[in-house]
Amino acid sequence: MKKKLEISSIIEKVVTTFYFSILSIFLFAQHQNLPLNHQLSQQLEYNVFTSRQDSIQLFHNSAKPYIETFTPQVYSNKIYNDTGKYYYAITEKLFQKNLLLIEEDDFKLVADPLFNFSYGRTSTNDSLYKISGNTRGVRVAGDITKKFSFETRVYENQFFYPSYLDSIANIKTTAIGIGRSKPFKNTGHDAAMSSGYISYSPNKNINLQFGQGKHFIGNGYRSLLLSDNASPAPYLGITTQFFKNKLQYRSINSWIQSLTRLPATNSAEALFKRKGASFRYLSFSPIKKLQLGIFEGVIYENYVDSIGKKPLTPHFYLPIIGVNTAVNGLTNKNNSLLGLNINYQLKNSLMLYGQLMIDGAQKNGFQLGGKWFNCFNSLNSWIQLEYNSVSPYAYAMPNENILQSYTHTNQELAHPIGANFSEFLLMGHLENGRWQTTGKLIFYTQKSNSLTGISSSPLIPTDALTSETVEYLSKVSFSSIEVSYLFNRKTNMQLFGNYSYRNQQFSSSNNQLSINKFESFWTIGFRTTLVNFYHDI
Repeated sequence: MKKKLEISSIIEKVVTTFYFSILSIFLFAQHQNLPLNHQLSQQLEYNVFTSRQDSIQLFHNSAKPYIETFTPQVYSNKIYNDTGKYYYAITEKLFQKNLLLIEEDDFKLVADPLFNFSYGRTSTNDSLYKISGNTRGVRVAGDITKKFSFETRVYENQFFYPSYLDSIANIKTTAIGIGRSKPFKNTGHDAAMSSGYISYSPNKNINLQFGQGKHFIGNGYRSLLLSDNASPAPYLGITTQFFKNKLQYRSINSWIQSLTRLPATNSAEALFKRKGASFRYLSFSPIKKLQLGIFEGVIYENYVDSIGKKPLTPHFYLPIIGVNTAVNGLTNKNNSLLGLNINYQLKNSLMLYGQLMIDGAQKNGFQLGGKWFNCFNSLNSWIQLEYNSVSPYAYAMPNENILQSYTHTNQELAHPIGANFSEFLLMGHLENGRWQTTGKLIFYTQKSNSLTGISSSPLIPTDALTSETVEYLSKVSFSSIEVSYLFNRKTNMQLFGNYSYRNQQFSSSNNQLSINKFESFWTIGFRTTLVNFYHDI
């Protein structure tokens, strides 16, 4: 056993050294990630579908964030470049340019403030109190020559959440989508978030990245395979394209963690138990209107209570889809998840998409959806319908291997609701000049075998013991309407106002428990929007 650990440790060091050597050798590179934001991604898809230029390279639109290397500039320029004429320096900065821009022949550096200042009120069954957000940050990005680029973002956040989000955040001890939080003025949450990467493209078919961030696989609002719901995590990514761009392959190795601390040490705060994760996605487009994708996600054992830190298996370092599942199957201590993704463009304005997730013989899920762009002949508008269903105990592991649950910092790596649910959502978006309106309706039902979340939460072991013999049912409806005014496309800077309503009916199968909770809240604010936060749960 000791010899096996030594061999694995040697392999780990060799491969890690090789990866860093590759990045250091090619330190003159380029090509940034486009912001991972649902609304901006929708606009990019719309530009692709309405394009009449068949000579432009094929664009794979299911693996996000999109990388400039593989995204035709003619599509993204319409989103991020403002071609209007402004006659004053202050209006140019406000509506068109980055706050700081340094540009030479082979060098470019930009810097922008990032913020979200919001204030509102929430009303529940029995209380009325204020909610607010206070985010301050900065983004710095740059290009050196035509091959190398980098970006870094830093955020400092304080939040007073609506009641239902506050309950979820307290249970998970995290700020939603950000990371571990600490108390702020008794009822608030204080959390920091950082992300960044260095990116190298030696040619138009290969991109290498090393950094910390989020990823998303799919064409829907939700993803059953991999979403950007959890906190940013360190990662090493390789993306390649073959056969005249008909085939794209993305391999991501990530170092994630639980929020369970290691045994006490001399330090003030012990480190958290870590785990490795690999996500592989192979996308194939046999014709321009059809894309098929195969996905494998694996959470690897990196810590064992009896021996402490354990070297990751060599499979973690092999950027080949299906290796771990082929060797160990779906029921191994390393948690493997397989998936299929498909999207088909019926017309220039209509797309159908879907996903199939397999997490074992009895653990699976599926997604069906459709998008209608340019609806009712209104430019820059879209309507999206989506249905998601996930079986009980999906993404979870037995108590012996609960560390390998499909989670990061106590947050779901796939759908933010967890498992054992059915969900229907309807979304719509309309633009008129700089004015934007987005509406949302979400309905879902979720079952659980206990009040603690057995069968519905991936944080609870699949073999958790309970003396309860009743089943619990939660029915949730969520609706919201938001109106915003867009200032600067570079950072998606907006003035906004939002009104939301949430109703939850919670009951037991023996009719001994029946609770009805409602919450309505409004917020107004000023923000830059480059990331997604899934507060609609």
